[in-house]
Amino acid sequence: MNLPCEIVMDLVALYQDGLASPMTKNNVAAHLRTCAECRRYYKQYRRFSRRPSYGEQMASDNIAEQEFCRLAEKMRHRRMLIGIGFISYFCASGCLLVLLWMRMRKRG
Repeated sequence: MNLPCEIVMDLVALYQDGLASPMTKNNVAAHLRTCAECRRYYKQYRRFSRRPSYGEQMASDNIAEQEFCRLAEKMRHRRMLIGIGFISYFCASGCLLVLLWMRMRKRG
């Protein structure tokens, strides 16, 4: 089975990461042996998609996790301030309404 170049280029990522099925791996490998353009594309893909070593991956995951936690804490803080603002607004409005009602009651 000879795959078109467009399909092979789409499958290169799966092939490189070892996620393709055995049949797909065989077909992509066979195509790469016969097609210079796809072979060039595959070499370029391999060069730019170098997997980080385990230590680098853990550090980057840790940095991403720290960034996520920082943003989540910032959003919680912002939501809390907005909630406090709404509660303060409604309490102040209620107090003003009670004061106006009491004033109107004194006059009438």
